Amino acid sequence: MDKSTTKPGHLRRIKSLALLNDEQLAAFLDYVEVVSCALNSTLFREGEPGDCMFFILEGEMRVYLKRRSGEVMGLRLLHAGDAFGEVGLMTEARRSANVEAVTNCTLIKMSSASLQRLIAEQPAIAAQFLYHQARILGRQLTDLTTQLRAWREQADVLAFLQ
Repeated sequence: MDKSTTKPGHLRRIKSLALLNDEQLAAFLDYVEVVSCALNSTLFREGEPGDCMFFILEGEMRVYLKRRSGEVMGLRLLHAGDAFGEVGLMTEARRSANVEAVTNCTLIKMSSASLQRLIAEQPAIAAQFLYHQARILGRQLTDLTTQLRAWREQADVLAFLQ
């Protein structure tokens, strides 16, 4: 699949774009790039500069960290419809994890420059997109806070038992 064969219906699979209508999705296509990622290839590594995010049209991607010992710690398995790299898009911060293809993948790439163009040229579409991204990031932050609280409570219990 390439950009010329990508239709608004393909983008509807992506959770963060599901609220846009066909006309808005067609316009959104003008601000993104279709990227292929082969099985087992690394899309980006922890510490690299970030300036874009990706949406998975087809395939699966794995997000992981590598510990100093070389041990791999899996964080998430992403499927068609999922997105990743939002923080890089919004803040151009360095990547916080590694991402590699578990299968051959077709991705949609949104760069920071394209987002700025979208905001300037299609503010209504940009507002809906950014609102949905804010909701997703808020949910992820809430989930992370809950996990950290549980780990802390578990550590407190273990310390008490020792």
